Amino acid sequence: MDLDVGKRRRKRLMNSEGRGNRCFDEQPSASTAAGPVISRLSFPICELPVHILCDVFSRLPLKSIFQCRCVCKMFLDLLKDPYFIELHFARSSTLTTYLFLCENMRTRAILHFLTFDHDEVGISLCSSDDQSFNHDFCSRPHIACQISAQSGQHIQRLDFVGSCNGLLCLFIESPPKPFYAICNPICCEMIKLPSLVVSAPLYSYAYNSGFGYCRKTKKYKVISFMSLTSIDPVTSAESKRMVANIHTLGVDSWRRVENAPRPKHKSFDPLLNGVLHWITDGYKPCELVSSFDLATETFKFVPPPAHFSLQYVNRISWINIGILKDCLCICYIYEDADFEVWLMREYGVKESWIRHVSIDMKFYINLQVQDLQRPIKFLNNGDLWFISSSEFLVSFSPTKKTFRELRAMGRSMREVTVHDFSFISLEDAVGVKCPKLMRMKLQNVKTLKRNVFLLV
Repeated sequence: MDLDVGKRRRKRLMNSEGRGNRCFDEQPSASTAAGPVISRLSFPICELPVHILCDVFSRLPLKSIFQCRCVCKMFLDLLKDPYFIELHFARSSTLTTYLFLCENMRTRAILHFLTFDHDEVGISLCSSDDQSFNHDFCSRPHIACQISAQSGQHIQRLDFVGSCNGLLCLFIESPPKPFYAICNPICCEMIKLPSLVVSAPLYSYAYNSGFGYCRKTKKYKVISFMSLTSIDPVTSAESKRMVANIHTLGVDSWRRVENAPRPKHKSFDPLLNGVLHWITDGYKPCELVSSFDLATETFKFVPPPAHFSLQYVNRISWINIGILKDCLCICYIYEDADFEVWLMREYGVKESWIRHVSIDMKFYINLQVQDLQRPIKFLNNGDLWFISSSEFLVSFSPTKKTFRELRAMGRSMREVTVHDFSFISLEDAVGVKCPKLMRMKLQNVKTLKRNVFLLV
């Protein structure tokens, strides 16, 4: 994650002898790591160099980090510094997996999140009884983030678009028009993106949006697919076409890309090296996998495995795309009997596809075809998480050939995504043209008997 902003915060922590211009990759030396601000404090820990303090804090649980932010101003500035934010994000994503779940209510949407420790056999448990601490992030699903529309509007539906660098992109259906929003739950920040301007009289959202970060331009972008219907005034014939609307965070408008491929459904993990991927509705196998480069804003087709002939593809009952071990992967169910995962070892090279795992589903008791149709994430160890038809979160280990039920999710949790928490501020991520922040305040709602974030 590239974080170039927040230099003014670093200057508060580092003296004028060149430490303020140090790159994140450079480690501060012991002779220059303690600045004047630190020396004025009486805490023994403050005598440590800045990079050691950042290393120590980055290993703490989220709750402990929030508590440290309340100790003193120096700790607060240190924990808001881009160096610490980048270090914490890189480390936490390898130790912990956070799962966000969306519960769409009648007039609001509630975001639940669960915490999974990679070193533990089961879910890492922590108590939610400490009322003195407002940010209580733990594995219990009763800790929730409630999003309500402003000005008395109601939220009819909320969909997860994507998660990137600790930012969560949401698509919210709220009268009179749906809108996109970006939020950082642990920073209690949220922004509403500009509304889409539609010229066609008839249109519909494809619900297959994408969200990602481009390292070349250092910008976050959202892509929205839309089906436009035109009516010939003479013949009254209807014609439909798919377009893509692109929004760059920090810009107050959307750009349109014509003749976009039609995504078949939402990818569960589409972003790889600044490129988003989808399975399309194309009739040709060579047009099955579509990609969108966030830097050049162009669509391309990715060659499928060599055995994907037209006859073979027609026998695939379900297919999706994701990322496994930093490689593009395709997972699909063939003839309602075999579940296979293929890896593209060298991106863009057709001959580099290899079969990673194959499951003969008839040998697994109670495993149904629809169970594997809701994948969540491939972990770094190769395990696949998915939601079963019985609404359980299940982990499948390809190496051990075993399934393990992690926990019951509930039938109301229709939207699930993996999210890596980060302390990056939306103002820093978006830039000087950041829209007005909508603050989320943690409150205790007695009717719900849980802690929730409310927009204020």
